[in-house]
Amino acid sequence: MAAAAIGRREQNKLEKRGRIIAAARALFTHKGFDATTSQEIADAAGVAGGTIFTYAKTKDDLLILVFHDEMMDVAERGYAAARGSGALVDQVIVYFETMVSYHQRDLPLAHALMRQLGYVGGDDQRALVRELMTRVLGRLAQLVEAAKARGEVAAASPLLPSARSLFAIYYFHLGGLLSGYLDRPQFDRNLRTDLGLLLRGLG
Repeated sequence: MAAAAIGRREQNKLEKRGRIIAAARALFTHKGFDATTSQEIADAAGVAGGTIFTYAKTKDDLLILVFHDEMMDVAERGYAAARGSGALVDQVIVYFETMVSYHQRDLPLAHALMRQLGYVGGDDQRALVRELMTRVLGRLAQLVEAAKARGEVAAASPLLPSARSLFAIYYFHLGGLLSGYLDRPQFDRNLRTDLGLLLRGLG
């Protein structure tokens, strides 16, 4: 009986978390991140105002929660699409294109997210971002590892630093795209040029 009660409580918490994240995503999309209040999210999720703070201390935390859950799925979809895309540079571009397409669905929310990621102030936020980056970089490292087996990448190349370098190029150009310094064709050209240079080396 006790185990069943604990199981129901945990299921209840997961359901509330899901409702809160869904309500936050919908309001951020339709009303805007800055204009949305925590109370509006609680009302839309059908929970008491204080319940939100069980899952997120601030509205910024809620933004990270929305981003974390969705991007974990995006990383998996990008990896699945990338694996059958030929050479490593093409695979990495497909992987990142999946992420760019996600951000371009809702540019105002992507702008809010980029601002928030510029300074992650809380331990809970850092833990979520760290978990997500472990997934994103881990999948990139798997692509690099497979390229090693095909002889495209030197056997001595370390996997995680290689993944971080690939991601750094993408993230730099993503900032340019979302800030309006690049349009999408420029982003695509710059991404391919810089990734190709990294993979060839300065030799």
